[in-house]
Amino acid sequence: MYYVNIFFIFSLIGFLFENALNYFVNGTFNSGILYGPWTFIYGIGGLLIVVWDRFLKQYHLKKWKEIILFYLGITLFMTLVEFAGGMLIETIFHRTYWDYTTMRFNYGKYICLEVSITWGVLATLFNYLVFPWINRFEKKIPWIISVIFIILFIVDIVFTLIN
Repeated sequence: MYYVNIFFIFSLIGFLFENALNYFVNGTFNSGILYGPWTFIYGIGGLLIVVWDRFLKQYHLKKWKEIILFYLGITLFMTLVEFAGGMLIETIFHRTYWDYTTMRFNYGKYICLEVSITWGVLATLFNYLVFPWINRFEKKIPWIISVIFIILFIVDIVFTLIN
């Protein structure tokens, strides 16, 4: 259940982050694609952070090398997730939730260098500063809560696809 919980924790954090940012910039809330309090692209990002961190840790690198490789890899992975996510959302839901064409170093609507660098920095800071707290919190989540979240998430996806 560890990966399931990490997915939902990051999805919830992403939901809160996106809504706070949207409220600050536009004065409105935007729940995203799904009805529930989760933004699944952040859940995928959280899983990538865990997997990439574990992959690098097995090599017992010096800390500074590990951090640099973590940053470079996670920046690439987050960029790919953002690109694939944008394309899938547009293909499946016929919506565009973000558009970076006004950014200087964009590559189409869904990725740009400025945002990729930002995601890399945020993910790296999150991994080395915040993630230890998340791991302690995750260990306290009862398995039944995880199962309930899985069921609610599946129901949310079904209702989203139907509507």
